Amino acid sequence: MPEYPEYVAAAVFAVGGVVHAVLAPHRFSTAVLFCLAVTSAGLGEAARSAETHPTVVTVLAVAALLMTLALGLLLLVDSIVLVRRYGPQASLLATGASGCALLAVLGLDAVVQTAGGEVAGALMVAVNAAAGYLSLLFLAFTVYVFVRGRSTPPPETTHVVVLGAGLNGDRPGPLLRRRLERALAVDAGAPDADGVVFVVSGGRGDDEVRSEADAMADYLRARGVAADRIVREDRSVNTGQNLRFSAALMDRTASGHRATVVTSGFHVYRTALLARRAGVLVHVVGAPTSPAYWLSATLREFAAVLWLDRLPLIGLSLLLAVPVATAVFQR
Repeated sequence: MPEYPEYVAAAVFAVGGVVHAVLAPHRFSTAVLFCLAVTSAGLGEAARSAETHPTVVTVLAVAALLMTLALGLLLLVDSIVLVRRYGPQASLLATGASGCALLAVLGLDAVVQTAGGEVAGALMVAVNAAAGYLSLLFLAFTVYVFVRGRSTPPPETTHVVVLGAGLNGDRPGPLLRRRLERALAVDAGAPDADGVVFVVSGGRGDDEVRSEADAMADYLRARGVAADRIVREDRSVNTGQNLRFSAALMDRTASGHRATVVTSGFHVYRTALLARRAGVLVHVVGAPTSPAYWLSATLREFAAVLWLDRLPLIGLSLLLAVPVATAVFQR
């Protein structure tokens, strides 16, 4: 077994990241592989420098602790601000819980450093590796979402699909209004003088008085869009159904269509992922989100992507396998 297998793992992940970047440059899995490479290299450098350059270990540890502290405090403060503004919603409380979890890792580090012990030390290496990898991956995801959310629709767009969001009474809420305004901007930039066809997609939730599609259609008509340019899809209750049902409507009414999907910027990647899995060929663009809500919404999307695209979690298992195997073989 190599003296520092973490370096070997880092090299393998880095090569995989380069290959993936060439074959699929826009996939988030490319960032996953590079985050695995960076974390593995950090583990290898910490193990090597602990024996020869303890100062380097101290610098790396302080940098990692500061990054974890900053992210943990940011999530916690953002959660407190949003809960005071909108009430104790589950997603907002989860943001605060994530921040507390990162701060708890720092507390455990302090306890282990004080108490010592080989087993506790090995456990904290694994915990720190997992926390560092997930934090780094979340930061990469925020950058990815920020960039993808500002993509522009292709000029050949013939249909704009607007994904539903919550209503305020019988009217679109702030999030949904921003999506509709983004869709109107796509229409204004369309080269076809007749404009695009709007497909408003969203059923009626249990707590809603009407379907989101009906509310969106009324909003667009009030903004001057002719009724014959609006197609309603009012059966869907999630993003996957939004995409499938809207695609079926367009296939039946317009052959050779080119669709652009409008959703919130933080939701662009998961929408594109679900569209690809469903075999729906669309381009996805994002609408702006309130800065205060953006971080919490992006964290929720990050958790959803971890569940949908298992590569990040598989990578975490491989990452933790290296220090565990090292500890076993060195006993």
